[in-house]
Amino acid sequence: MNLSKTILSSVIVAGVAMGSAFAEEGKELSMAEAAKKSANPVSDVWMLIAQNDYTALEKEDGHHEMRNRLSLQPVMPVPIMDGEYNLVNRVVLPYYSSPGSDALSDFGSIEGFTNDRTSGLGDTVLMSLVAPNRDDGLIWGVGPTLIAPTATEDTLGQEKWQAGPAALVARMGSDSGDITSLDSWNVGMLAQHWWSFSGDDDRADTSQSDIQYFLNYKVDAVGLIGMTPNIQIDWEREGKDRFTVPVGLGYIGVMRIGQIPVRWGIEAQYYIMKPDANSTEEFNSNPANSVAYAPDFNVKVFFAPIISNPFK
Repeated sequence: MNLSKTILSSVIVAGVAMGSAFAEEGKELSMAEAAKKSANPVSDVWMLIAQNDYTALEKEDGHHEMRNRLSLQPVMPVPIMDGEYNLVNRVVLPYYSSPGSDALSDFGSIEGFTNDRTSGLGDTVLMSLVAPNRDDGLIWGVGPTLIAPTATEDTLGQEKWQAGPAALVARMGSDSGDITSLDSWNVGMLAQHWWSFSGDDDRADTSQSDIQYFLNYKVDAVGLIGMTPNIQIDWEREGKDRFTVPVGLGYIGVMRIGQIPVRWGIEAQYYIMKPDANSTEEFNSNPANSVAYAPDFNVKVFFAPIISNPFK
């Protein structure tokens, strides 16, 4: 965990340092503007997101093991078509500390079950969306998404190159403080799907989806109350074991460190649908269609320094 804290501290310091440089050039964002743009998944600001997920994983006998996932998620939009649209590029690079099972990766199965813990990098997700450059109202985005097998340990990734489509649709509110008004809510979802097309022949092929949905009430110009969970679907599994569905409740705000606005949030999530955890014997006999651990609840914390787009 010391390495995770070092990485998180380094990201925040680096983001604030980058933002200070742009602020000195007269590109400082107001708090309200920073909050509005950073809530929009396809806005024109840059963010260096550091997110930590602490998840309780339940075994077949009811015993829990804890998984920690620190992910760096830089968001780097580039204006295109005379600034009318943005090409929004996002990278997700995770670092895990987790029990030794298929629960180490978000999807897929591995061979063998062990009670040891493993730490290291997971697979990297890269996504690019083309979207209109607007801050509120109806927004959308479409583009490709890719998973690269960058895991440093076999148990931390799927060892498969995977690709597929990504799409976003949302309605971003233009007001705040009136819970009965649609303009005081941000509602939408970002869906990604991947199929494996190359990689280790000894590992299972993949067909999987991730759907992040968000439902947030705008308390004021900078604060949000609501949820932003990720639904995961493994289409290689059978029946309800395909689905991992959380719900949550949290708060997102914006603070200022020096001249730089920093988006931050905390959210607790509970999994209302999840695969059934299998015994050690069942998992070892059929790892491709078994789950050693199933997520039970999760606590998510993130920090994201916000800076003006250097290409504008």
